[in-house]
Amino acid sequence: MKFLRIILMILFPLTVFSQNSEFRLSENNSINFNLSLYKNDYKLYDSLETKVEPNIKRTKKSPGLAFIYGLLIPGMGHVYADRFETGKYFMISEAAIWLTYAAFSIYGNWLIDDAYDYAVLHAGISLGDKDRDDNFFVDIANYNSVDEYNDEKLRFGEYDKLYFPELGYGFYWDSEENRRIYREDKIAGDRTLNDRLFVVGAVLINHLISGISAVFAANSYNDELKKKSSGGFSLRAGVQKHFNKIDGIKLKFTKWF
Repeated sequence: MKFLRIILMILFPLTVFSQNSEFRLSENNSINFNLSLYKNDYKLYDSLETKVEPNIKRTKKSPGLAFIYGLLIPGMGHVYADRFETGKYFMISEAAIWLTYAAFSIYGNWLIDDAYDYAVLHAGISLGDKDRDDNFFVDIANYNSVDEYNDEKLRFGEYDKLYFPELGYGFYWDSEENRRIYREDKIAGDRTLNDRLFVVGAVLINHLISGISAVFAANSYNDELKKKSSGGFSLRAGVQKHFNKIDGIKLKFTKWF
């Protein structure tokens, strides 16, 4: 009787092993062994299935190259270091910053064009090719007429700054209120265009941080690769379900070297 109990203790694990188990060599030089125990006989298998998958070597990533990629194109260094889940945020930030730059440019130029059209209507200016002469459009915001402006320049001996109406540089505001409205629009447009410098600064910062972060990503990848190549093992347990009912347990043993 005692001999029969010993035989049963030996045969039971071997029977379970042969009924439902999986042994395989993974692509990272690791051995996986899966053992599942089920309550229902119809789920058991009769043979041992062995899978051997090709060994794919993974090489280290260069932190210097990752920095260059991340500096040139935000997020690209993370893609190189196989960390796209982090790099995508730098790509999204880059796109958002450039959209902000475009929005500032469009809105600023709209304000300035509107101010110039207002000056044509209420100050009688002639635009011509003076849209490149910003000093003129600044001066007309501070004086009621070209005569008032020229009188002041003559008093201070600034003859080189005089405006000649016969050359198309005359202006005569119809009211102080309209000049004030023009001045506010002109200042708002200039300020909006100047704010683009902060956007450009944000672009540079995003590139720099992306490059630095890519270095850490490459180092993390190399550390992970080194850890996997140094050997180790893990054991995971879980449940097996059949039609939303727990039908058994599943153990997974992984050894890498």
